[in-house]
Amino acid sequence: MKGTTMKHFLNRTAALASVAAGALAIGLAPAAWAQEFSGNVTLVSDYSFRGESQTGRDAAIQGGFDLGFDSGFYIGTWASNVNFGPYADGADPTYTSMELDLYAGFSGEMGDGAGWDVSVIRFEYPNEGDASDYIELSLNFSFGNFSVGANYSPEYLGDGGDTFLYPNVGYSFSLGENATLDVSVGQGIGDTGDHLDYSIMLGAPVAGLDFGIGVVGTDIDDGNPGNEGRLILSLSKSL
Repeated sequence: MKGTTMKHFLNRTAALASVAAGALAIGLAPAAWAQEFSGNVTLVSDYSFRGESQTGRDAAIQGGFDLGFDSGFYIGTWASNVNFGPYADGADPTYTSMELDLYAGFSGEMGDGAGWDVSVIRFEYPNEGDASDYIELSLNFSFGNFSVGANYSPEYLGDGGDTFLYPNVGYSFSLGENATLDVSVGQGIGDTGDHLDYSIMLGAPVAGLDFGIGVVGTDIDDGNPGNEGRLILSLSKSL
């Protein structure tokens, strides 16, 4: 899953983070060989990915499905509306309106509250053809409430793109009553420059929904409001 409720360390953003762990399980088994089938839908005030707005600081509707197996293998898909045009200097607004993520991976436990997750994620933008599509490889470890991982793409942001590495760390503080404070930091490392991003999100259940509020941003100083620190609000529901 990608988004303010998805990507592994809450960088896609109230979740993230973690594109791939087959989270939000509802215990529905469509076949005997399947461990779990789960779904989610989210309304977020601004779709932030690694600190950068994907919607010109406008709202997004997001959702996805995951299917997990006893072996630890999982597959899933996640989608969101996007708009990359409003803050590009002198550029016409892009007509891209959708992001579609497809992913598969394995996850497992190492004992004493530790776990691992390895996955491959394909990011697609159907309205732009294949030129902007790209693939990332993801490796993540969790140790109790602490998480550390990295994503790598050999051709970031589509045809002709640069190699890209994204190491990141996160920690989830338990506040009681099922509330959490999730903090994450990532460092994008690419051929065209590096940047740091951060996410500080408070999450709690409210009337059967998952409510999130927090701050995200980057250290990019290019005058683009979509890269600056800003408030994020989200409501999500497991299906």
